[in-house]
Amino acid sequence: MNKELRMQAIRFGRFAVYMNISGVIFSGLVFPLLALWLHPQPAWRDAALFAESFHPLQTATFFLGFFLVIGSLLTFISLYFLSSSEKKIYALSGLIINTVFTAVVFINYIIQTTYIPYLATHYPPETATILPAFTMANPGSFAWALEMYGWGGIGLSFILMAFTFDKSRMGTLLKALFLINGCCSVASALITSFDMTWLFTSAGLSALVIWNLLVLIIDIFLLRWFALQQAHPETA
Repeated sequence: MNKELRMQAIRFGRFAVYMNISGVIFSGLVFPLLALWLHPQPAWRDAALFAESFHPLQTATFFLGFFLVIGSLLTFISLYFLSSSEKKIYALSGLIINTVFTAVVFINYIIQTTYIPYLATHYPPETATILPAFTMANPGSFAWALEMYGWGGIGLSFILMAFTFDKSRMGTLLKALFLINGCCSVASALITSFDMTWLFTSAGLSALVIWNLLVLIIDIFLLRWFALQQAHPETA
């Protein structure tokens, strides 16, 4: 890869990481807390109670979730271009898998930001049946299967992309973090297959907080890694 294209990929990667960070902070922390404080949803009972308690603020976390998944995908595009020729097979595999499962998460977020608000505000005849199957307020909804397997698949892409980093100190650290993230995401998806309601337990909520912190840590070290690549372009 020529130097100009490499620098472009590095700048693109840093932009993607910042987008991902904004998704982690606002989708995973700020707006969930705001919704919980200002317009909380009570514990799931039925579609009628959900519709009665619905407020548009509750969808903000999913709108910001688009930044999270897009940032992750764009970061992988950058990492693919920056990977060495002998590791391109891992980078390409990771990128393809990330793309496929990003689409799964995207479908879920489209449902949460568009279809669920329609059902809750207009309450058409099918709401009592359809809304429980698709709202993430219901621990047993199909939306949680989409969410967890979507992120589980993205986790698998992290495992593959982990093997593209070099053996430098920063590369070794990122490889370990990518592997931890990937294994935890895949394991969470598999656990959901056996018990979908575990996500609403203290263990599930703790796992969600830890995952968000892990993604934020990875993003911070990725920014440092991109800076090192920019400072020493001849090392790649």
